[in-house]
Amino acid sequence: MLIEQVDGWRRLHPLTILREMGAMAWAIVAALAFDFDWEVRYPGIPAGVEADAVIAVVVFGYAVLRYLFTAYRLTEQTLDLRRGVVFKSNQSMPRDRVQTVAVTTGLIGRLAGVSTVEVSAADTKDITLAYVSSLNADRLRRILESKSATQVPDSEERASDADREPIADLPADRLILYALTDGGLLLGLMAVVAAGITSFLAGFILAPFAVAVMVGGWSAMRAVGLVGFRSWLRPDRVQVESGLLSRRETEAPLNRIQAIGVSRPLMRRLFGHETVEMTTGELSLGSESVAFTKGMLAPLVEIGTWRRISEKVIGYVRLGEVDLRPSSRHAIRRSIVRGVVLTAAVVGLAALPSLWWDLGWWPPTLLGVVGVVSAVLYGQARYRALGWAVDGEYLLVRRGVFDRRLAIVPIGKVQDVLVTETFFQRRLGLATVEVDTAGVAIPGSSLSSGVKAIDLTRDDARSLADHLIAAAARIALPDGV
Repeated sequence: MLIEQVDGWRRLHPLTILREMGAMAWAIVAALAFDFDWEVRYPGIPAGVEADAVIAVVVFGYAVLRYLFTAYRLTEQTLDLRRGVVFKSNQSMPRDRVQTVAVTTGLIGRLAGVSTVEVSAADTKDITLAYVSSLNADRLRRILESKSATQVPDSEERASDADREPIADLPADRLILYALTDGGLLLGLMAVVAAGITSFLAGFILAPFAVAVMVGGWSAMRAVGLVGFRSWLRPDRVQVESGLLSRRETEAPLNRIQAIGVSRPLMRRLFGHETVEMTTGELSLGSESVAFTKGMLAPLVEIGTWRRISEKVIGYVRLGEVDLRPSSRHAIRRSIVRGVVLTAAVVGLAALPSLWWDLGWWPPTLLGVVGVVSAVLYGQARYRALGWAVDGEYLLVRRGVFDRRLAIVPIGKVQDVLVTETFFQRRLGLATVEVDTAGVAIPGSSLSSGVKAIDLTRDDARSLADHLIAAAARIALPDGV
């Protein structure tokens, strides 16, 4: 079933006009806020004509022009997008570079039968088509993920649940557990406590309530984004769908997956669960995406499930967490020194208001004692969390105290390796190895700060970097991976 002719351009859905008007709503708001007097400033404007009415007409006209001058087409080699009224642009994305295709359908989109298609590729700017009909969106996604130039294979049209293998889902009871064990919620509760102490000392009664509202809203957004979550495996790709108000469907070819990330926030770890994610070569997924749902494979599964999921997605991983090598014990000293420096800064800041309110020296002294003890305990826990392991196929890196994170990277996906040494690391003979793939960090995920083996001895760091570069060079990958 053809979606379009190879050389034919297609416009987006007319509902795009409303979206363009929404993007320029600031002009109407400014007109209402400043209440321009046309008769005084612009004598040529007929009496009785309101500024907001004129600006609304201009905004609508410009939105219509934006719609008329925006079109896309699919050729045998590329997906093309042209747009612009005053400044025109033509963007072409090679189809063999496509990493992820996502279809998002918001609440209004469901009623109007339209969706947003977001196409991401390695090292190129994403293409976002908002809006296209839901039928065309689904066909476009299938075509981009198939080998056919402009036609959906019959096998794809007849695909059913029997053709796909489930990876994970998230029932309502587990969704609640996911929200309650989220690492951000723990930090939010700590912020509420800090705000409560501040309000007690300074008299800001509403401070803890404001922080609690923000924390609750953030947790609710994360939960809503994962309502109805399902992920499953097809022979050549992973498919994921989730969302309540805005339904999102994502597909990622298996050969484009760059790494697997495992996240275990403290509370979730205590309940024996973990979160498994993936990263592809995408740069971003558009403004309508919810960052913390990108790349999700299994929001809440039992600890250790990552091995089963990794085997399905990137292949059998012989290495396990029992194989992780520890970092240098000098990492403990480095962590304690950083904690003591931070404690000294906090004590210095706390001393001023304590003296101002005649509370004496006991508050900053108590903060200092608690800070030093916490720095020592944190340094020990951080050392036990750090670890790395490598063989000829995979690299495993683990880190994190409150949010334990494990990254599994196929060595064949490694693009470059960076060895860094800070001033304090140089004094202790330590170094950090940072691995970069075609994929980038997913905000809020276990891969948000990159893949790093931290505080290795300088010799181990150099040896690991050389091994990764040599092994990656021996593995030939298809173009665009």
